[in-house]
Amino acid sequence: MAAVDEYLFDRAAKIAAEVDLPWAELDGKTVLVTGSTGLIGSQVVRTLLSRNDHVDAGINVVLPVRNNKKAQALFGDRSDVSVLEWSLGDELMGSEHVDYVVHAACGTSSKSFLETPATTIMQIVHGGEAVLRYACSVDAKKVLFLSTMEVYGEVEGVATEDNLGKLDPMVVRNSYPEAKRLVECLCASYATEHGVPSVVMRLAQTFGEGVHHDDMRVFADFGRHAIDGKDIVLLSDGLKRNGYLSVDDSVRAILIALVNGQSGEAYNAVNEDAYCSIREMAQLVLDQFGAEGTQVRREFDPEREATFRKASDLMLDSSKLKALGWEPNDSLSDMYRAMIDCWSVHD
Repeated sequence: MAAVDEYLFDRAAKIAAEVDLPWAELDGKTVLVTGSTGLIGSQVVRTLLSRNDHVDAGINVVLPVRNNKKAQALFGDRSDVSVLEWSLGDELMGSEHVDYVVHAACGTSSKSFLETPATTIMQIVHGGEAVLRYACSVDAKKVLFLSTMEVYGEVEGVATEDNLGKLDPMVVRNSYPEAKRLVECLCASYATEHGVPSVVMRLAQTFGEGVHHDDMRVFADFGRHAIDGKDIVLLSDGLKRNGYLSVDDSVRAILIALVNGQSGEAYNAVNEDAYCSIREMAQLVLDQFGAEGTQVRREFDPEREATFRKASDLMLDSSKLKALGWEPNDSLSDMYRAMIDCWSVHD
């Protein structure tokens, strides 16, 4: 096993050992995870497998994937893993028995939202529908759909689960959040019409271990500049404020909501203490991980700025999820430390 994979499994093992997670309901069950080669889905899978490794929990994991070799490279050849060939939007067929479904498969490239918005919409919607039809056919106990903070659009004040703001459907960048909204509605609709229990998880921007070194999102760009001893260059005014979440805290949130969440409900997941502006985040990264004398400065790039989410400050309220027993553990600094440490192990 490569050093980076050992690092990721070591972090997952710590989550798997936590006693306040709903293992009594997950041990001995079969869990299907789409998006299992992505940032969040892969760490959910590693956590379930680590649970088996350390306490012989008897959890069976089913992975619908487009690339079998990639899945095997990430998780190894294991008797507790079954792989199904599947591309987002195709009919999902295979395992006859599944207890829980985590639907985490989705592209997250802002560039594709602009350049191929129709494809973005149809992949998200058809993928969500395929997963829900499958869950119905196997009589799954519950489906968890991984949504996004972007469904809130331009919301006034703190964003609670029932306080969504404006999204202009004529702006093609909104192809991503509009499609996510529709799948959220599909989840509620399948619960009502077909009796498929489902919950929606709206994550704040999530990062930490497992983010690729060449990731083009702003948090990764800041991390690269800091460890390379370079200034951080902002392509906007940097005043927009967002909340953030660590990969580890997202895994905890998913497992808790999957078991304890009420069907037909949405749950926000964010560390409210990690709420800050882009400029504030850039300065924190340089202060803690950058070279002496480096600074934050601005250069206008209209092409890159067009890919950014066009909305006001967005602060999620996670009190509804906390009522299920979840609490975030990792600060913004912890998120950066996990990401940078993982890069160093990979190098």
